[in-house]
Amino acid sequence: MIQPMTVTNYDMFTTKGNWMVDRIVEAGRKLRTTDTDQQVWAWCERELRKLATADEFGEATDTAVREIVYDKLICQ
Repeated sequence: MIQPMTVTNYDMFTTKGNWMVDRIVEAGRKLRTTDTDQQVWAWCERELRKLATADEFGEATDTAVREIVYDKLICQ
């Protein structure tokens, strides 16, 4: 039996939205190896704003989403 892929809940409205935000977080983690936390967070915020331009992901810039992303990326 194939196990469903577990996706972190970033408070997006759909699993696809959570998956898209998770891609940003994973890329941000890679950036942390060369950039400062401030640079990485600025990059992530830009990416979330770009994602939010799509109607189906408009909540990507909601405070709840950004707080979870910041926690997963900067605080952990």
